[in-house]
Amino acid sequence: MKSGEIGELFAKPPVEFTAARNALAKELRGKGDEEGAKRVLALRRPTAALWAANQLARRNEDDVAALLESTDRMRKMQARGTGAGDDLREAMGEQRAALTRLETAAEAALREAGLSVSPAVLRTVQRTLQAAASGDEDLRAALEEGRLESELEPSGFEALLGVAPRPSAPAPRKQAKEPAARSKAQERKEAAEAKRREKEAAKEAARRQREIEAAEALVQKLEEKSAEADRAANEARDRAREARTKLHELRARS
Repeated sequence: MKSGEIGELFAKPPVEFTAARNALAKELRGKGDEEGAKRVLALRRPTAALWAANQLARRNEDDVAALLESTDRMRKMQARGTGAGDDLREAMGEQRAALTRLETAAEAALREAGLSVSPAVLRTVQRTLQAAASGDEDLRAALEEGRLESELEPSGFEALLGVAPRPSAPAPRKQAKEPAARSKAQERKEAAEAKRREKEAAKEAARRQREIEAAEALVQKLEEKSAEADRAANEARDRAREARTKLHELRARS
């Protein structure tokens, strides 16, 4: 099985994915490629966000290349320990610009296909692009060829993509020293408050992620039901057409 076959499969609209996947698996079995057939059958129908991310390799090849190139630059600076200053800001600016263009293109692709366009879906597209661009060689190739098989979540270095570097803070002016006891008490208070805010932010992020996952699961389930209903309607129309033809033939003989 060739990677191009997987790419062609993920190029299909989500509503056509299952039928195309099964047809490809059948074709591979016919050629004696049982392992390839099993590999194809294990692929899950892409969500709207994953489908949109895979279309970008076909619609916006230059922007995908720009994202990968700017990510490489930032990765090299991190490896050399030079991730600061004008070069870093320039690389991150290019990353943000590429991500913005790709997100706009993904939104257009979703609208053209009649798929869900929501902030949650577009955030998932962006996170998947970030993680793939900063991933290993296989993930980067999958992004370039439009054959990512699942949504991805950036972490660590990947999470820096699209985040603007903070300007260096000016050197603080010298002030009169406060009593040591008061300074330590203030530091403890500020640390406790910061920890409390971090916990609240983590809880809120987890809650939103659960809501996003539940909503995406519901959308996928409804899309699958819609596809099944379409297939059933098509089969019913075919049977009605055959019955009508047979009726005409019987009438012609009588």
